[in-house]
Amino acid sequence: MGALEQGTFVTGSLLQGFALSDCVSYSHPKNESRVIPYAQFVDASLDSLTWYDLLPGDGVLVSGLEDSPSAAEIADQLLTTAIDDIDQIDLLAARLLNGCASIDAYPAWPELSLRLSKTMSRNLTATGSRSLRMRTQRLIYYLQTIIDSDRNDGFAHLLVSEKKLGGNKPWDYLQQADAEWWLTSDKNNIHQRCADGTSRHWSLGLPTQIDPLTDGRIAIGSLYTREALLTDGEDWEVIKHEAPVVLVFEHGGKRLFLDHFGVLWQDQPRRQIMSTERPQVHFARHFDAVVYLLDNGDFGHISTVDLITGSVNRIPVLPVQVCNDLVSANGAFYLIDKQQGSVFKFNQNWEYQSRALLFGRGKGCLQDPVAIRAHRDRLQVVSWLSGQLTELKCF
Repeated sequence: MGALEQGTFVTGSLLQGFALSDCVSYSHPKNESRVIPYAQFVDASLDSLTWYDLLPGDGVLVSGLEDSPSAAEIADQLLTTAIDDIDQIDLLAARLLNGCASIDAYPAWPELSLRLSKTMSRNLTATGSRSLRMRTQRLIYYLQTIIDSDRNDGFAHLLVSEKKLGGNKPWDYLQQADAEWWLTSDKNNIHQRCADGTSRHWSLGLPTQIDPLTDGRIAIGSLYTREALLTDGEDWEVIKHEAPVVLVFEHGGKRLFLDHFGVLWQDQPRRQIMSTERPQVHFARHFDAVVYLLDNGDFGHISTVDLITGSVNRIPVLPVQVCNDLVSANGAFYLIDKQQGSVFKFNQNWEYQSRALLFGRGKGCLQDPVAIRAHRDRLQVVSWLSGQLTELKCF
C-alpha cells in the first residue's frame, strides 16, 4: 500500500512538483547471492522503497548470527509475549533469510504472522512506532513467503496475464477505452499510455489513487499530499483542501470528495457533508452509491458510508487482515490484503467465499497488492513491491 510507513503529509500543492524522489533514496539491492553483516541488516535506512526488497530464497545470507536461539525458539518467545520486541523481530527476520523450518516442521508460522499483522496495524497511526511497524512488516513478508511456498496454488487456470508497470513501486492503475493510467513512487509519478502507443509522464506531488469521472477525466487523490487533481491529460484542475484528499467522485449530480481524516465534503459550493467516524482513511472507493473506507489501522475491518441513508457501517472482513482495496464484480466483492498475496472473494452479505493467488515471487504471485480493478470481466491487481500488474479471471 504500499508503503504507508513513509507517513508524513507533504504540505503544499500537488502541482508544485514535490516528488517522492525528493525525500527518499532509490538505490535497490540486487537480489544476487551475497552475504550481508547482521549490523547492516538491522541498521539499514528505514526507506520503504528499499526496506522490503529482500525475501527468503533470494540467495542473500546474513552473517554474524550466533548459533542459538533458533528461528523456532524466537518464534515461540514472540508468541508468548507482547509482539513489540524489535531485537527479537529483527533476529527472526535474519534467521528466515538464512533458511528455517518449513510450515510442516513449525506449524505456528501463520499464527505468528497474524499476531505481527495486528501489531503492525495498531502502529499505523500518527502516534505509532514507525520503526516497529516497518520491522514487523518486513518479518510478515518473510513469514508469508514461507507459508505460501508450501501451498499448492492451483490457480493457473485463473491467470490471464502479467506485466511490469513502468516506474517504481506503483500505487494504482486504471484502464480506459483510449488510455492506461497508473501512479508510481518515482519523480515521474503519473503515467499515461495511449491506445496508439504514445506515453506521457508527469511529476506531481505524491499521488496514490486514481478514480474515473463521468466526463472522461480522472481524479488523482493522495494519502500524503494536500489537495487533489482532475485531468484529461491536457488540462489540470486542482481541488484545494487543508488535508490530503483520498477520493474524488460524483453522486447525485454533485462532485464530492473524502479526505484522509474521514470527512466527506461537497466541492462546489464547498460544504462539509458528514464525518464518517473513521479517524483516518488510507484508501477509498465509490460505487453503487456507497463509499468504502479503508483504514489500514482498523485490523480485519472496512467501513462503508451509504450515500442514500447516510448510515456508516463497520464490516468484519477476516481472513482479510489489512485491506488495501476492493471492487464489486460479477455479484461479489473482491478484496486484496496488504499482508497476504491473495484476492479474497465475499458475497453481497459480506460472507467469505474463497481466495485465489499467493504471496511470493513466482508466476501468478502477488507482493503487497495495493489496488484491484474490474475490467471486461477480469480482475486487475497491482503489486506494490514487485511493480507488477496481474490480470485474472473472476472466480
